[in-house]
Parts: sequence; structure tokens; C-alpha cells
Amino acid sequence: MTSAVREWWRQPDHYYWLTAFLAARGAQQGICRVVAGSLVGFALVLLVSLGSPAGPSGMAGRIGTVVIAVALTAMAIGWWREGWPTQRQSAGFVIAAALCISASCLVQADPFNGMFGGATFAVLAGYIAFFHTPRMMAFNFLLALLTGAVLAVRVAVDGDPALAVSTLIFLTVINVATPSTCHALVHLLGIDVLNADIDPLTGLYNRDAFDRAAAAYISSRNRDDDRFFVLVVVDLDNFALLTQAKGRQAGERARVAAAQTLREVTRQNAVIAHLPDTEFLIADSFPTTDSSPLVERVRSAIRTTPPRTSASIGVVSTPMQALAERPPEQILAELLELARSAVVVARRAGGNQAHHINCPPLRALEDDEPPL
Repeated sequence: MTSAVREWWRQPDHYYWLTAFLAARGAQQGICRVVAGSLVGFALVLLVSLGSPAGPSGMAGRIGTVVIAVALTAMAIGWWREGWPTQRQSAGFVIAAALCISASCLVQADPFNGMFGGATFAVLAGYIAFFHTPRMMAFNFLLALLTGAVLAVRVAVDGDPALAVSTLIFLTVINVATPSTCHALVHLLGIDVLNADIDPLTGLYNRDAFDRAAAAYISSRNRDDDRFFVLVVVDLDNFALLTQAKGRQAGERARVAAAQTLREVTRQNAVIAHLPDTEFLIADSFPTTDSSPLVERVRSAIRTTPPRTSASIGVVSTPMQALAERPPEQILAELLELARSAVVVARRAGGNQAHHINCPPLRALEDDEPPL
């Protein structure tokens, strides 16, 4: 039992891979909106409670309630406008939210009303279980328990010890059951991710999933399409030196940061993948062979995003019209080979730059008639 608890206590957080997993499915923005809306809702609850005799008591309690409501609104604006937080920002949000919940419960004139509000700790506990460490879960649970105990004493002093004990037990149960259930779901989700089409580190497509998605992208076009299919290979520079100097975790953070950057600078319908080690793939279409705006956004964003590494980029563009009735798997394999050769050219030129290959002759298109 002790070893199991110790193993649980030492578990790392799931922030990076779960963040990437949500981003790969386009769910980050929706969750940001839900969190922001929930924070505004909690702020409104506090402001409305100012008009109740059971609400905040005394001038200090009423002023404190307004301050907490303002703080919750400010956090909501951050989630709405700034988008998905960094790991450190998320941890700061958890601590600030837990303290706000505790304070808003303790200032209530009716201690039972405060204990009722203590159920909000369980909502925060679910978020922590998904994204952060067991230590953060323990912090939230202990603060919830301490807040509930103080309020339970007040309820008991007011003449109803049975209500105090039963409500405290209820708060304890929901603050244990909620994060435990969410933690189990994260574990199951992690197993599913490892066996799915998603790279577990970055949340992007793996190679097989990329081939299927890019092939479907090509096959969905018709012979009259006048756009150009563009395949971009992004390979991080000096990655071995980074891991030797700062360790394996620094390398993982660099790849996660690069994946997040690619999601932010590409269009929503672009196909993005992470291959083993340091290679990323992007498949998209453009009205001309000039994909330099995208490529330059990728290059500069990776360069300016911590840990501020650089990337050598190979780009191949070819008319979509000629690809419509050809085997997409053969075309992708040949384009990838060309893009990787362009990466080599970019790296030999010093790295942190891109090399473009426009409309190359493709072996898969040499036949006069498309293969059956």
C-alpha cells in the first residue's frame, strides 16, 4: 500500500501531452471558452450573494467578495483572450482559484452557505487531476478540507453538529471521488493515445495517420483544381546539442513547443505530423507555388519560441490537378523524399532557413495514363 501511494505521489503531470492531444483535435479553444464562462458564472454568484442575509458579512467580507469576483473575471478574460495557458500559468491559475474559493466560502455570514460553496473545490480538483501532479491535487484537497472544517465548527457552534459533520463528510467524498475519477480517465486516455494515430508527446499525427490524412486530402480534389499541393518538412537544428547540454526533458519541451507553434501558424485544415526525433510534416494547398508566407511564419516562430531553437525547412510544391487520379501514397512518398533532400540543402547552408523545390518532375506522374 505504501509503495503504491509513493508511486502515485511521484507521478509527473500530464500537462504537455494532454495539451497537445486536445490541440490536435481542435478542442483547446472550446475548453478555454468553458473555463472562462465558468469563472464568470462563479463571479456572478458571489456578486448576487451580496444581496442575501446569508451572504458575505461585514464591510471587510463584502469588499473581499467584490475583490474575489474581480479576480475571477480577470482570470476569465485571460482564458478567453490569451488562449491556452503555459504549464506555469496553469499552475498559477490553480493556486489563485483555490485561494479565491476558500476566501469566498469563509466570508459567508451563514457557514452552511459557505460549506455549500466548498463543493466548487471539486470542480477545480477535476481540472488538476487532468493536467497537474498529485501534489497539486493534495494542495487543493487539504485547502478544501481545512476550509470545510472551519465552517463545520461554525455550523456546530450554531447548534447543528449533525449537519456540520454530514456536510463535511459530503465535501470530503466529492473532493476525493471527483479527482480520482478524472485521474483514472487520464490514465485510460493515455493508453488510448499510445495506440491511436496521435503521437503521445506532441499530440500531432504520427506517420501512418499523416499518410492517410494527406492522401485523403489529395484524393478529395478534382482534375480541375488549380491549386498547388505543398509538403513542408521541418527539422529542428542542433537538437543533439540541446539534449546533451540540458537533458532529455529539454528536448521534449522543444518538440512540444515546436508542435504548438506549428498548430498556431498553420491553417485549420492543414495536416500536421510529428515523426520520431525532430522531424515535423505539414501538408496544405496554396493558390500559387509561393508558400513562403507560411514557411517564414514557421521558421521565425520556432526561432522566437522558447527554447528558441531553429529549424531547417524543406518545401516541395506541385500542381494539385495532376495528382487527382494518381495513387496518393506513391506521390506522398516521392514528395517526402524531395522535401527531405531540401532540408539537407537548407542545413548545409547554415540552418534556420528554408529551401524550396517548385513543380519538380515526379516519377509517379510519368505514365501517360493514370494507373488503374
